[in-house]
Amino acid sequence: MSKKTAFKRLPRNFHKTFKPERHYISAMLRFAAARQTGSFWDISKKTGIPMGKSSGKVPAILDYCRGMGLIELPNTALKKPKLTEFGRIVFLEDPFLKTEISQWLAHFHLCSPLHGSDVWYHSFFAGAQALGNRFSRGNLEAYLKVVYGVSKGRLVGPLLNTYNDEAALKVCGALAIGNDELIQRRPAPINSKLILGYGAWMLQLIDNHFPGEQQVSEAELDLKAGWRTIPGWNNSPWQIVLGRIEQKGLLSVDRHMQPWLLSPRKGAREAWRAIFDDMI
Repeated sequence: MSKKTAFKRLPRNFHKTFKPERHYISAMLRFAAARQTGSFWDISKKTGIPMGKSSGKVPAILDYCRGMGLIELPNTALKKPKLTEFGRIVFLEDPFLKTEISQWLAHFHLCSPLHGSDVWYHSFFAGAQALGNRFSRGNLEAYLKVVYGVSKGRLVGPLLNTYNDEAALKVCGALAIGNDELIQRRPAPINSKLILGYGAWMLQLIDNHFPGEQQVSEAELDLKAGWRTIPGWNNSPWQIVLGRIEQKGLLSVDRHMQPWLLSPRKGAREAWRAIFDDMI
């Protein structure tokens, strides 16, 4: 994201109960890549994303794309979405977000304390410890009602179904519903094909939360940005991830200090362009 981006989380009902259907997200990426501008109705006509007389999916898909870190969206009457570096490489390499890395990174972005969805942020970051790794829908609803200070209504929205629908983000499956109906939080997998993507995301977090800093404490990066809380890397997994990212030359890790210190060795922009390199 550009340094001039105005960060603001998406409100709890931005989705209007619509899920982030990937074929509509792909259509929005094409619209942004063509540098087109228009009203919600214009976008609907050019992309095929439905719009009704009083409501439709276009506003929700625009916001999903912004929350997923795929576009920047100025707050103007006519919408002119602009691809981010992440959005550009996804549009070129995986426009329908079919791969694990595209979906996991979209999920990470949705949980961002800066620009993600407020419900995703509370469910995967701020409330991760309170909810634990296994919880019921009722637990989640009760937690969100406390967060928002309300006693009625359903606040979870499409969050759970997003990770149980092939048309959305089931491939990453950050949440899974077990036979006992309990929801299991699944950690992001650690394998060689995904490390470049994780590294680019971390470098972007450092840029966004610690602009201009040459060294950042990994603990502070998690406290502010959730670099290990959001993916669910507890205990030793986060150390493995850091070692793999360091081997890729994206950052260096000073393990003599406690907590460990991270020093970027590449810029986020360069790193985003390479996230699919290990999948060839």
